[in-house]
Parts: sequence; structure tokens; C-alpha cells
Amino acid sequence: MIGLLILLAFSTCLLWLFYHDVKERVSVSPAVWIVIIWSAIYSSRPVTEWFSSGPISLSSQDEGNLTEALISLALILSGLVVLHRRGVQLSILIRNNRWLFVFYLFWLMSLFWSDYPFITFKRLFKDLGNVVMVLVVLTERDSGEAIKAVCNRVAYALIPLSVLLIRYFPDIGRTYSGYDRSQAMWVGVATHKNTLGALALVGALFLLWDILDREKSSKGRTKDGIFVARILVLLMSWYLLLIANSMTSLLCALLGSILLVVLGRPSIRQRPGRLEVCGLGAGVTLLMLEWVFNVKETLLLSVGRDETLTTRTDIWPILMNFQDSPLLGAGFNTFWAGQRLISLFEKVGGIIQAHNGYIETYLNGGLVGVGLLLVLLLSGYTRIRKELITGMPEGSIRLVILLVAVIYNYSEASFNKVSLLWLLTLFAVMQYRAHPPLPQTDFLPTASMTDRTFQDDGVRPVTEPPH
Repeated sequence: MIGLLILLAFSTCLLWLFYHDVKERVSVSPAVWIVIIWSAIYSSRPVTEWFSSGPISLSSQDEGNLTEALISLALILSGLVVLHRRGVQLSILIRNNRWLFVFYLFWLMSLFWSDYPFITFKRLFKDLGNVVMVLVVLTERDSGEAIKAVCNRVAYALIPLSVLLIRYFPDIGRTYSGYDRSQAMWVGVATHKNTLGALALVGALFLLWDILDREKSSKGRTKDGIFVARILVLLMSWYLLLIANSMTSLLCALLGSILLVVLGRPSIRQRPGRLEVCGLGAGVTLLMLEWVFNVKETLLLSVGRDETLTTRTDIWPILMNFQDSPLLGAGFNTFWAGQRLISLFEKVGGIIQAHNGYIETYLNGGLVGVGLLLVLLLSGYTRIRKELITGMPEGSIRLVILLVAVIYNYSEASFNKVSLLWLLTLFAVMQYRAHPPLPQTDFLPTASMTDRTFQDDGVRPVTEPPH
């Protein structure tokens, strides 16, 4: 009974928080709610799983779920309608994101060599939904505020709800693993501790970014109530990171938070070379310490892990033996499909990902896929570096997201997965700009200038400039 009362109180507070967050972010259009719903679904558990129980069969992994497919399709079509109304042009999208276009073109071509082309097509179409959602954000009047709205509102809803489910509704918020089902796993709104950890990671980073950004803003401070609410949800994010036992997410959250604070200093933010030198120096130092003192084992033991990264390194060679096409791979997200999935289940149990984003990309796309992924990440970093130097406000969070994605995918796999982390990675590397960026000025625009600059629906104009 007390759990239901607390859930009711939380729902009331959530509506209040949403209302004031919408009022505060006047530059963010209602279309962003499409992205929020998409992100909330793929940060937690499938919609149908909230109304059913029981394990998922191997065959259902290939066949999918019709209800889930229709929900995804409805959200993708809604996003496409928004982009059509905003006049988004494919030619500009390709021109601004050449390597992303080549990356997805390669995955589209994988239909020709995939063992299961229909499965490949379904999963690729669904993954392109992430691109649609990122474009909705990028074509907002203020894409930085828009991505804050997406991640913060998802955190407002799912982080406290996860705490409530773990504490008061253990049948939903906890699951059990091990041969005797005696090992409790805190999952909250998710289906696995690592998924919950990824959600808490995003919440910790974006709530901190929003709090730091509001504090230094010259346009006024956040109201006390909503400021306290953000602090509370931020603390809940760290609480979940600590209890979920998802060490990758915890370490990424620590590193990302430190980097966000450091990038708050203009002297560092606008001189990324300093960060590069520090990063290179830290890497060389760690390599020397590992060579002399074998610090890797000590560090892993200090965080409750062994040198196999909880058997991950034992599984990787087994997966490599199932790679039949080292150059091109099995096809987009099709390595874990069909008869191969059944054979892998017999070898490695119920694992359905490599727990390494680079190996996962190799299994699906071979050496070509890995090469294109690395080029995409490098081109994204080059663009972010320019944004930092020129003082673009979103440069800091883009750099943090990209760095976290690069590190996170060493022991987890988020590349080309329909998830909030992959959506944010795409946000970090993507760009949609119909006009060259305007130079920074110190004067405020007049009302007439504002009317000419923005469309009636609150988004930046996205048509080609006249020649």
C-alpha cells in the first residue's frame, strides 16, 4: 500500500517537474516529445514487457514483436513528418555528414551478403530511427537545449521510478541470476543491470551539465524548486550507479563528470590541445606503470573485477571463431541471428552481444565496418574540436559523449544499438546546418530580427540559401 502511495506522489511531482521544465525551455518545441518517448522506451524495457512476464525465446529474437515494431514505426513516421515540415533536405544531410552516410550505406549494402537479409533490413530500418530522432533535435532552434530536454525529462521519469521499483516493487525492479537464481540484480525500469547503468550514466552527465550551465548563465537562475529536483535526480542517478554493479557505466560517469567540470573553464575548453596532451601523457604513464608494476590487475581487483572483465575476454575468442567473413562481416546486427544464435547459445549461454562495441562491429561488419566506424568517430572528434575552439556551446557535451562512447564500448556494446547511448553518440558526430554558422556577437537581436531568423514553429530555417 505504501508503495502505491509513493508512486502516486511521484507521478504528481513528475507532472509538476515536466510542466516547469517545459516553461523554462521556451526554445524547445513540442516535437521533442517524440524523441523523449523513443528514448524512454529504449532506455528501459520494451513496452509489451511491462504487461507480460517470462523469458524471451531465441526464435523471438529473430522474429521480433509486431506491437513493438508498430510503436517504433509510428514514432519514426512522426519524426519524419516533423522533418518534412521543417524542410530538411537529404542533400544537405549527406553533405554535412559524409562519413555517416558512407557508414550507413555500407550497412545497407550488407543486405547482399547477409545470411538473413530480412532480419538485417528490419534491424537497419529500426536503427535509422535514431538518425531521425537526432535530426529532430538538430533542427530545433536551440539543439543544445533540445538534447538537454530529452535526456533530463527521460531521467526525471525513469531514474526515480527505478529507485521506487527496486525498493517497493521488487517483482518488477529486481531480477535474479545464477544457476540457483539466488543472485539479485537491480534492474529498475530496465531488463538488465548494465542497461540500468547506462540510463543512470546519461542522467548523471546531462543533469550535471544542465546544472552547471544554468549556474553560469547570465539570463537568470533556475527556480529553487526545479533546481532542488534536478539535484535530487542527479543524486539518485549516482545511487543507481553504485548499487547496479555496472562498473563500466560508473567509471564512465566519473570520467565524464570530471571532464564536464574541467571544460567549464574557457581557458581549457577553447584550447583542446591541452586536453590532448594531458590525455596522451596519462596514456603513456599508464602503459609504463602496467609494464613495470602490472597495475591493470590491481585496478581491476580494486573495483571488484578480474582480468577477464567478468569472463568477457574468455568469450571474445569463441566469438571470433564464428566469424565467417572477416572482411565484410555477417551483416548489420545479424551475427546474433538464425542458426548461429542457437549455436552461440550452446557455447556462451544467454549472451546476445559481444560486450565490446568494436568486436561487435567486427562480427557484423568485418574489418570494413570497424574501419568506417573509426573514421566516423575521428571525423566527429575533428568537428567537435573546431566547435570547442570557436566557442560553440554544445562542443563540451559532444566531446564528453564521444569520449564516454569510445571508452564504454571496450567492455559493453552500444554502437549501432537502438539505445539512448547510441542516439547520443550520433548527436555527437552528426550535424545539420543549412546555412554557415553566424559569427558570435555581443548585441541582442531585436524583435524584427528574431522574426526573420526563426520559423513560426520555433525551429531554425533549414532550406537551401539562394544562389
